[in-house]
Amino acid sequence: MLRFDTPLVRAELTGPGRFRKVMDGELLILVPEEPVDDESRATLTVSFADGAVPTQATLQLIVATPARAERQVELFRRARSAASLQRELRETQRALQGLHAENARLKASQTLPDGLMGLWTSGDMGRTGVAAKENLGIRKHARNSLALRFVLTFRSRSVLMVVSLKNPPGAKPWQATGAALVGPDSAELKVARVWAPAALKPDEERTILVETEPVEGALRGPFTLTLWAEDGKRPIILGNIEFP
Repeated sequence: MLRFDTPLVRAELTGPGRFRKVMDGELLILVPEEPVDDESRATLTVSFADGAVPTQATLQLIVATPARAERQVELFRRARSAASLQRELRETQRALQGLHAENARLKASQTLPDGLMGLWTSGDMGRTGVAAKENLGIRKHARNSLALRFVLTFRSRSVLMVVSLKNPPGAKPWQATGAALVGPDSAELKVARVWAPAALKPDEERTILVETEPVEGALRGPFTLTLWAEDGKRPIILGNIEFP
């Protein structure tokens, strides 16, 4: 006997042997009308009466001796409305469109040349080229746990900061995962990416790259850069940063 959580309107059984079907609402009883070989397989397709999705279910039944067979099996369907499925389909289609657009962008970027040619053809470098500035008057926060070696800043369409840090001997490894760049009027330049491919081990020096989204117009500094690790601990705060 099969007990469903939803009334049935139809049940079709295909496979070896003949079975008598007794269907009453949520119950379906299958009684063999002739001997059937043990371990034979039959396919049962049932249709539900409530109109919710899924409207049908297909089950694989295995014939067994009375001693091994389950006397009663309960089946539960996770019913969903058509509107819910349509909403999920629309969300999936939007996600696929985004993936197709990203795939097209990546394919297009692979056709661009590297180096300065790539900067020019991608539009990341204009007629003025890339300006650079060495920042010598950096203000370091008293609680910074890493030693600063140097800060270089570059500007084209976006701005780039190259920050060299050293982790003291005996300290825990540290790896930048996020950054914020704030100007004198508390306006924040949106950070596009932070590049720190590996953690700074004790007594190790490494450069961290921070790039912003494209910036229009003059940049009025000085700016303050804050770098933080994944756990948010041991932030590095560097002030008085200027851009060319």
